[in-house]
Amino acid sequence: MQYDNCVDYIEKIYTLQYDVLLKDNQSAVNEYIDFCSNRQILSIFDFNNKQLHLFGSSISTKEAEKRFFDLQNELLIENIKSRKIDGILWWYEAWDATWQQYSVKVTSDIEYHYKTNISSITLLNELGEQVKIDFRKLEEIYGTRIKRIRRSKIDELQPIYWKLTPLNIERFLLDPESNEYIYIKDNFDTKMKGHYTRFITIERIQNMRLFKQFSILHEEYLTKYGKIDNGTMRFLYHGCPESASTKIIERGFNRSYCGVNGKFYLSIEYIEYNE
Repeated sequence: MQYDNCVDYIEKIYTLQYDVLLKDNQSAVNEYIDFCSNRQILSIFDFNNKQLHLFGSSISTKEAEKRFFDLQNELLIENIKSRKIDGILWWYEAWDATWQQYSVKVTSDIEYHYKTNISSITLLNELGEQVKIDFRKLEEIYGTRIKRIRRSKIDELQPIYWKLTPLNIERFLLDPESNEYIYIKDNFDTKMKGHYTRFITIERIQNMRLFKQFSILHEEYLTKYGKIDNGTMRFLYHGCPESASTKIIERGFNRSYCGVNGKFYLSIEYIEYNE
């Protein structure tokens, strides 16, 4: 393809990690193609080679890349909740300390041998490397290179928009263009206008243990107070230092973590709660 300003245009190729799920969800594929078209990106699904080809500006392609990964995660969680597929995932720690999923095939191989209770296996990873998987140490070994690995199971209560992660607690910066970010910022502006000078970032806190506690309480409130106003759910924005916000993220809200004089801190973090 030829463009007048070819310097800014790039082609990216991605692996269809869940190609079967995508083929069974043509409406989701069509929605993604429309998403790309609206951003002047050419998207081609090559199911024979399990690849997605994207061609467009570097900025728009990056946005389409993020949406593609989110789409695969959403389809995976949907099918796990409907019990169409198993919810077991295997992960390896990459060089940048992030956790990456093994492919469906490699995950299936690892899980099969994991259930036999053997101590280790040898297999080919996505790069064609013959690696050793040590189940006792939870390590992937290739020569002198050692990567940590993890096994996780997706909880059926996990919100579909959450990022997949093997960690029990994780924080994710929200994309300023996402609906989730815009909704929270608009709500914050409505309630906190005049009480802050600069908006920096919004993070999503993913703590499954606390989310389950919230879900149980929310169901009780819906039963007790009805569905009007969503069971009296309200937003609470609490100013506190970072040390207190870290405790809240890990253990839940506790007034003892936060002084009433949060306004005296130069750097304030606001924790949002649905109550």
